Amino acid sequence: SSDGGKIYYRGADDSKYVQDDKFLGRGDGKGFIEPDKVGELGLAYLKFYEFTGEKKYLDAATKCADALVMHITKWDEDHSPWPFRVDAKTGKIVKEKYTSNTVGPIRLLDEMIKLKIGNTPDYRRTRNSAFEWLMAYPVRNNVWTQYFEDIYIYPDYRTNINQYCPMETARYLLENPQFDPQWKKNCENIIKWVTENFAKDSFTMAGLPEKGNQWGAEVLSEQINDMDKMSSHTARFASVLALWYEKTGDRIALERAYRSFNWATYSCDDKGLVKTSIDEGTGYWFSDGYGDYMRHFLRGMASAPQWAPNDENHLLRSSSIVRNIKYSDDKITYKTFADSSVEFFKLTAEPEKIYSGTEILSKNLYSVKKIPGGGVGVTVRHPGQTEITILLKK
Repeated sequence: SSDGGKIYYRGADDSKYVQDDKFLGRGDGKGFIEPDKVGELGLAYLKFYEFTGEKKYLDAATKCADALVMHITKWDEDHSPWPFRVDAKTGKIVKEKYTSNTVGPIRLLDEMIKLKIGNTPDYRRTRNSAFEWLMAYPVRNNVWTQYFEDIYIYPDYRTNINQYCPMETARYLLENPQFDPQWKKNCENIIKWVTENFAKDSFTMAGLPEKGNQWGAEVLSEQINDMDKMSSHTARFASVLALWYEKTGDRIALERAYRSFNWATYSCDDKGLVKTSIDEGTGYWFSDGYGDYMRHFLRGMASAPQWAPNDENHLLRSSSIVRNIKYSDDKITYKTFADSSVEFFKLTAEPEKIYSGTEILSKNLYSVKKIPGGGVGVTVRHPGQTEITILLKK
């Protein structure tokens, strides 16, 4: 973060935002960083390398992963594997010792391990330690605190709970159930906890009352420090509910997701301008409206393809970065980063043939199913080839 109008980002000057003697200032402070964001940013660098092939992004991702390995600390209930705010130069001044957002670093280390890039043994050791802490503490005690940067530092680190960390943790467990034998119970508990704490009646920052249930939709607040009902967070909640439905078949969750998604659509006008909330006073935040909001709708359609258009062809999900894709009336061609990956499409017609490179893909490597309401779902598995062509039946 930085002070408004500054050209160089060196951390917001927290002395400008002092509330009283009991609170440290808002903003990270000059020279301070949030290590959990090193994980999130590193993953973005790595994905951009997979998309472009440019080595400078891989180098940046590797430096992020190496820094996480170098600076992981002994953890316990009150100390997370990495602190939340720490001076970047020495690492000795820790303003906040706890953050529940370990999924960001874990996802980066997972991807580095998968690609067999860098110091894989250290990445695996660090990743496993962070995951062990996550499962031992936040998943058990619900101390889901410290993610957002523009918040006063509370005397008790357990005070300012948020929904971002638990929802993204639930998403990770739903996508990777092999890491948690109790994934179903844990995700169910997380969703219930978030619903009780953030889909409830609250007051806006301006002191106005807001309902947690509006027109039959559960509407989410961001964190205890800011309980305004927000569009991107409601869409996140909906996308996790949709993923829960995909994994468990829970149709009540599907209906809840559908209603929350519908509420969130009303913050986007006909020109594509996305408000942070239905409440005009909350404003327009680029990170929330475009970096966050839209991707949850895409995730929702991947989990519930009946929501995607019936008269159009769409790639809904891939286990690999897709470097390019072209649609025409009779075929779809695309190229993935990974040699072996799995893609899921909603198509207007069944495939006539699928080519992996120049060879016809064996029929046991793809599956076709009818989607309720129209269209067909096609899952393509292609080992050893990045260029795929789907020929559609006319």
